[in-house]
Amino acid sequence: MTRQPRLIRSFYPLIIKLSNLSLQQQLQQFLLTQLADLDRLKFPPVTSREKPISLFRLPTINSITYRCAIAFQLSRHSSISPITLAQGLFNTLQSQATYHPDHLSLHFTLKLLDPGWLEFTLCDRSLYLWLQSWPTFSYSYQKSPLTSRNHDNLWILQYTYARCCTLLRLGEQEGLIQLKNQQFKPYSWSLSTSQLIPWSNLVLNQFERSLIAQLIITVDRLVNELKVKGIKLALALSESFLNFECHCRIFGETSRHNPQLSQARLGLVAITQFLVQGLWLSNIEQPLRNRL
Repeated sequence: MTRQPRLIRSFYPLIIKLSNLSLQQQLQQFLLTQLADLDRLKFPPVTSREKPISLFRLPTINSITYRCAIAFQLSRHSSISPITLAQGLFNTLQSQATYHPDHLSLHFTLKLLDPGWLEFTLCDRSLYLWLQSWPTFSYSYQKSPLTSRNHDNLWILQYTYARCCTLLRLGEQEGLIQLKNQQFKPYSWSLSTSQLIPWSNLVLNQFERSLIAQLIITVDRLVNELKVKGIKLALALSESFLNFECHCRIFGETSRHNPQLSQARLGLVAITQFLVQGLWLSNIEQPLRNRL
């Protein structure tokens, strides 16, 4: 059995300005700006190194947690132990925790783990803020022509996309949401920006969390990887979405008794529709049909 890292210290909140949709990239950029304060440990900043900061998301749906190996990276070029470097960086990050009222900010719990890991866990309140930010930020998809045309796989993506569009149109018909248009133009947010989605009404059960985790994974890989297999990403997202739809009711009794929950779940449908469409178009020039 693998030994779990021992918790040494923890701190909340670590506040980071929300600047884009990739949580991984934001954490890496934030760490780079703070590393200059490690000069008191007589160690050159990591910005002089060729490799980026090693940061990966833990495979759990119960929380959005990233683990950072920066102390181990730094110790390879120094006589200082990883745990000493990690403690120095932990103290630096804790001292930099300030609130920026003029900016959208994400709040993380920062943990120092033996033998030198740093761990960042996004709080649920900031998770709602991340979801709310989707109409605000945009990014470009990488063009990568499809090399394999597995029609079974493509049909799954076509079904998922059309199902998302159907649910969004039904949501508008029932007065839960407002669509910009029912044609779902490429690379365009489908919901009216004049209507705020009540994200905090999500119950964050395992199916909602699983879909949200897959949305975060998709964005992180799109932003941070040079060569992204878009269809493979879209298939993983489709699987999470279909599982979510199977277990999380949107209409009927749910929309009658808890319309805010229905609206929040339709928000997850809109993000999925946006990503599946973009991933498809980055690999296949033929547009997706928004009806089956």
